[in-house]
Amino acid sequence: MSMPASSHYVIKTDRLFTPDELRGTFWVEIEAGRIRHILTEQPSGIEVLDTTGFLVAPGFIDVHIHGYGGHDIMEASSEALECMATGLPHAGVTSFLPTTVGARIATLQHVMAALSPKLATVEGARPLAWHLEGPFLNQKMPGAMNPENFEIPTIANAKALVDSGPVTLMAVAPEREGAIPVIEYLVSRGVHVSIGHTDTDFEHAVAGIAAGATSMNHLFNVMRPLLHREPGPVGAALLYDVYLQFIADGVHTHPATIALVSRYLKDRLVLISDSVLAVGLGIQGEFDFDGQKVTVDETSVRLPGGRLAGSILTLDRAVRNVVSIGGLDLASAFRAAGQNPARSIGVTDRGIIRPGAVADIVILTPDLHVSSTICQGSVVYSV
Repeated sequence: MSMPASSHYVIKTDRLFTPDELRGTFWVEIEAGRIRHILTEQPSGIEVLDTTGFLVAPGFIDVHIHGYGGHDIMEASSEALECMATGLPHAGVTSFLPTTVGARIATLQHVMAALSPKLATVEGARPLAWHLEGPFLNQKMPGAMNPENFEIPTIANAKALVDSGPVTLMAVAPEREGAIPVIEYLVSRGVHVSIGHTDTDFEHAVAGIAAGATSMNHLFNVMRPLLHREPGPVGAALLYDVYLQFIADGVHTHPATIALVSRYLKDRLVLISDSVLAVGLGIQGEFDFDGQKVTVDETSVRLPGGRLAGSILTLDRAVRNVVSIGGLDLASAFRAAGQNPARSIGVTDRGIIRPGAVADIVILTPDLHVSSTICQGSVVYSV
């Protein structure tokens, strides 16, 4: 297909997902980076991007991603941020939250101070704000992080972080002493809180939700499992109306779990990659992640003992997995990759195709491979 030469054009499509699927032929008018109209007749005098036979859907939003193309955001380098922004559109991602690990407060402040001014200026996918995965996590549940770097949950520590940059999402273990007041404080500052890296029982998880937590950090992974007499955080996630971050790679989660979540929890599903620096390289071998050596194979990233250390998943593959493995319908899959992630962090003008929304759009082949990605009205990737 021929890419538009101007910033004012229409996308002609016979497979439009807003994310709801609309039947018929439509023309999506884009001007100055925004969606102006969705028309049922071709307007005159406007350039046409003809995507007939392709799927047109809202751009994907990755709210949990640590790195891309050999770079990790903890480097605090412009190259790391730019690599993520320019590489992620290959997977249909049009905006994302650069995600830190559970590091010392001074380290996190350094990363945010170095890169916050650049969030609005990088080209490609837009880094919307920061996701701090920690540092108020449970040392018994570090995942691939260094638990010695986890910090005590206090209002002062939380304030020090929120004052250091635009933080929109933070993972907290609610069972830690002082965590509930910290969750309440974070929410009062406009931060969305997820429950994660936690050994919490059901009661403390519910207390965290009552205090304002609205999502679960990579559901099932690095958290106490569900038992019939001890439902824990998973039980709270199933029972209460919170968003569910989910790594649909068939490694972090069994194919049957992908099917269960797709069938019964699709309305709250938030697909994430949780990917680290090796994603996008297409090579295997050893890499350094958070000061530790990790080994990348065809399907996973692991520490020397075999523990998973993030993923090499991309969101387009996550979408294909929930459709092909989970049996999820296309509209729900696109919602889980766009609108739900946006809503989970309070964003209303991305992850959706409607007049007034940011013109973040992904064009896919019928078998759900990315053909082109449009960020704020500009085609930034095309096969």
